[in-house]
Amino acid sequence: MASEGEQQPEQTFTEAILGKETLSANGMKRWLQLPFSARVVVATAGFAALLFLPYLGAVGLWDCWETHYGEVARMMIERRDYVYPFWEGAYFFSKPPLTMWMQALGMQVVGTVRGSGAVALYTEWGMRIPFALLSITAVALLSLAVSRVVSRRAGLATGFILATMPLYFLLTRQTVTDTPFVTTFVCAMACALIGQLDETTKHRSVWWYGFYFFAGLATLAKGLLGVGLPAVILVLYAALAVIPWDGASVEQHLRWLSDKDFRKEVREGRVPMPVLWGQMYRMHLGTGILVFLAVAVPWYLTLSLFKEVDDEGKLFWYRFFIHDHLNRLTAGVYTTTPGGTFIYFIEQGGFAIFPWVALLPGAFAVVSRLRLRSASKADHLALIAVLWVAFSFWLLSSSATKFHHYVFPVLPGMAILLALFADRLWEEGISAHAVSLIFGFVLFILVGKDLAENPKNFTDLFVFNYDRPYPQDLVTKPIAFFAARPLWTGDLVTLVLLAFGVYLAFDAFAPRAKQKASPWARAVALLLLLSGVATLGAVASRAQVSAGALLGLAFLAVAGFLGWQSSRPGTEGRSSLRTVAGLIAVVGVALAVRGFRQPVAEDSLLKALSEPVNIKRTLGFTFAVAGALAVVAALMRARVMLFGTFWVLAAGVALWFNWSHWVDLAHHWTQRDLFWRYYDQRKADEPIIAYMMNWRGETFYSQNTVEQFRARDANTRMRNLAARPGRVWVLVEHNRLNLLRTAVGPDQVVTPVDRDINNKFVLVTVD
Repeated sequence: MASEGEQQPEQTFTEAILGKETLSANGMKRWLQLPFSARVVVATAGFAALLFLPYLGAVGLWDCWETHYGEVARMMIERRDYVYPFWEGAYFFSKPPLTMWMQALGMQVVGTVRGSGAVALYTEWGMRIPFALLSITAVALLSLAVSRVVSRRAGLATGFILATMPLYFLLTRQTVTDTPFVTTFVCAMACALIGQLDETTKHRSVWWYGFYFFAGLATLAKGLLGVGLPAVILVLYAALAVIPWDGASVEQHLRWLSDKDFRKEVREGRVPMPVLWGQMYRMHLGTGILVFLAVAVPWYLTLSLFKEVDDEGKLFWYRFFIHDHLNRLTAGVYTTTPGGTFIYFIEQGGFAIFPWVALLPGAFAVVSRLRLRSASKADHLALIAVLWVAFSFWLLSSSATKFHHYVFPVLPGMAILLALFADRLWEEGISAHAVSLIFGFVLFILVGKDLAENPKNFTDLFVFNYDRPYPQDLVTKPIAFFAARPLWTGDLVTLVLLAFGVYLAFDAFAPRAKQKASPWARAVALLLLLSGVATLGAVASRAQVSAGALLGLAFLAVAGFLGWQSSRPGTEGRSSLRTVAGLIAVVGVALAVRGFRQPVAEDSLLKALSEPVNIKRTLGFTFAVAGALAVVAALMRARVMLFGTFWVLAAGVALWFNWSHWVDLAHHWTQRDLFWRYYDQRKADEPIIAYMMNWRGETFYSQNTVEQFRARDANTRMRNLAARPGRVWVLVEHNRLNLLRTAVGPDQVVTPVDRDINNKFVLVTVD
């Protein structure tokens, strides 16, 4: 078990990457002097904040969940009623209040509802930051728990893996009920792990009370699932690994209940407390339940006694517990994927955790050897994670209502298992887990191929309607990276060749490596480096110089180097070096002669390098390079290279999606930009109409002043309104624009405003 200040005897991943010289610098020494727990929390929270916070409020709320709950929160502020949720003209009983309370808190801070017209500029920042902070807290707490029970490396890996799982960071940026539910659930389980398994803790009761507190918050975020999931997981764990089931133990438990003298002997320490009753004392079950009830019950009790009904005429207890709990589980409610089988979440889970899907076979192989009643606390933690993943997956797969993001509660438990395998892989080496890595590589190829060919799979993880039009131009148009031209394939190839050429050259030609590096290693480094220089020359000239000719010169230089090496006395394998040098020289001459003789326009290699790339091709290229490097690292048994490849890939994809692609996508899922234009260009007494649509954003961004025309008489009302003097503004879906033109009549002019800003909705004027 890891404890404060524990030192790892083997080389750590940080030492392997940064070197001991870097770690001995004054700044690093001060960092290493911090308490063990503080370093884990600061490191994981800092990395999670780097991913989650930038650009968080730069774009509008996504339809339809964010704006739906956001409007309920806005109405709480406007009505000064934080107990009875309200939507448009009726009470809202579908969801518990924690999500709306968090949104309302942020709105109050930024002043969302202090005036009429457009909502405040920083509304999205105010609403999303509480969710992001809670998500960061969950990552840090879970990392801390695994660090204190297993090792610092396993804990840090848990936080890194969880934060870079696509579904986790995408839902972190959403103000929806699933985010506070899963994050408070994670916080509760992290507290329970420390309270149960960390023998060094001096504050066991605090951790257990933290479990009950966060379980109460999870219940306020998602209902019975918030307390049901952690309770069932811990009960199953106790039954399998804590409570003895032999006859003598059962007799002792019964005797403790019925025999006063036996209880006295237990209190005096003459006989041990029966395990089950001791476990209840250890976790402060009685007073802990009181803490849970104090957090979770008051709101539910108040609403259950409330006599008003919602827009469907249902009382709270029926709407919430029967319709939105029981019926959602057994009959299916609001699902856009009816009839999904158990394989539904296998597919979505693969997308949700990519690229860490490559570690799944290894994680399963490691936990398959677990002993239920092991003396190792690490094994107990792994068992809890197994139960976490297994029960959550079973429950959600059994539900009649399925959305892609319902796999979300499985992810934290899976992150623990993946981190435990990564920890074992570093300790035991690549050879010990070769078979698992082979299967993992197959999964990586299959899932990566699907995501590269259809990046919409990322977006579908956290949206409501999977048939909604996807902005394909974002992933198919050339990437405008340079001012004079788009990004080319040659730019990516050059970057990879130079990066690894320089990396290998430092190892092969550094003074300390001259006696160790073989001529072959130096030749490979030189070939990569000079090939990168050749492709750089071709793309830098804007395709005016033959790439084949430059590459031929690079090959000739490498052949010359090998020939020189073979002529040096004492060089091993001189004949092999000469043979390979000759072959490379032949290839180089052929490339150079062909490149210099033929017109540059006919250079097939140059054409391939100057091909513009888009996001889809870049994703495919990135995944292919990462997979190839992982294979090379595995064959070379280079664990630093293998770990570094996956760490860089996961962090790079997460940063790109959070800081760039999510921002670009959001413009097509939010109505904020359209309402900004309406409020900026409208004149007095010019109303805005939502025509034949019900996506919630129109209600939130108009502060519930938009007129809804979606009933059977929508066309009649639209025609009558358009016939009045003055201009009318209308929000309509693109595919219903012609229907709107028909409704207002041929004598009215329908003019789109910034038609291409949103591929779902368009703002038009009618006059």
